[in-house]
Amino acid sequence: MGGRPIYTVGPGVPQVGTLAFGVVDRGTNVLEVRPTSVCALSCVFCSVNAGPQSRARWAEYVVEVEALLSALEEVVRFKKTDDVEVHIDGMGDPGAYPQLVELVEGAKAIRGVAVVSMQTRLYMLDEGRIRRLAEAGLDRFNVSIDALDPALASKLAGAGWYDVERVLQLVKTALEAGINVVISPVWVPGLNDEEMPKIAKWAVENGVGKGVYTPVLIQKYIPHKRGRRVDVRPMAWGEFWSRLKKMEKELGVPLIPRPGEYNIHKAPELPRPHRVGEDLEVEIVARGIFRGEMLGIPVSRRGTAIWDRTITVVYGRETSDSLIGRRVRVKILENIHNIYLAQPLR
Repeated sequence: MGGRPIYTVGPGVPQVGTLAFGVVDRGTNVLEVRPTSVCALSCVFCSVNAGPQSRARWAEYVVEVEALLSALEEVVRFKKTDDVEVHIDGMGDPGAYPQLVELVEGAKAIRGVAVVSMQTRLYMLDEGRIRRLAEAGLDRFNVSIDALDPALASKLAGAGWYDVERVLQLVKTALEAGINVVISPVWVPGLNDEEMPKIAKWAVENGVGKGVYTPVLIQKYIPHKRGRRVDVRPMAWGEFWSRLKKMEKELGVPLIPRPGEYNIHKAPELPRPHRVGEDLEVEIVARGIFRGEMLGIPVSRRGTAIWDRTITVVYGRETSDSLIGRRVRVKILENIHNIYLAQPLR
């Protein structure tokens, strides 16, 4: 993967605290579950700079399924609701995760989990694996397809081998197997404007959404600090919604979700054990996902996903593999939604 090390994340590393892997809780009944950061595509607009062409990343992660499910079960229990949606996504593509079927099966077996869904580009799966995912209890794929034109689709994916026609066939396989599908293209103005209506028409004609969900959820291209940037003028939100509504009217296809369609509501959010400005001792255990970062885990831990956190320590130019195994003192800079950033204390 671009010459970067791929770390196996086991039970000794907290599954909450980083966007790179584990469980992300944003205070609703939807839990983001991130089993891997690996992706074989290098999409030109990728907000998290994934794929073999990334120059910003210097590590990748694959989480042991038992460790991930153990943490997930604790967090679901904490939510105190019986309609949790486990949304398998990540800073890579979950389809690259070797234990995906086991993850889906284990998540669906947790008391309180009502829906298991997955964000993917689908290219790395085959018909057999899709059917096994259906048997394991996967309810929905959110599939990213950004163009139906084969040449444009592979250009946007940053991979000449990417075959959108094969992906479309896999969407049909998923629907036949009983997995619902929502297509979620990224609209990059000036690049794939003409593809949005084509995708919407194809989705409706092929039963995407199955009458339960809005079949196509078009995403607005937004440049991100560490993501890949496309040389276009991003649409303002007002322009984006206006063009979506116009497209809806012209096509007769719903493109904006109905209120409550995804049953997302507030639910208890995990406590934040470390406050901003707090000074604590951590052990550096691995590289962070981006250059200039390392991962640390607090020396004092409780042995539970409810309280233990992985912390991204920003070293900048002083980052080095020689830091791994050291104990250092850090100051917490951010803890929004239990995603922790810290800086080393000199």
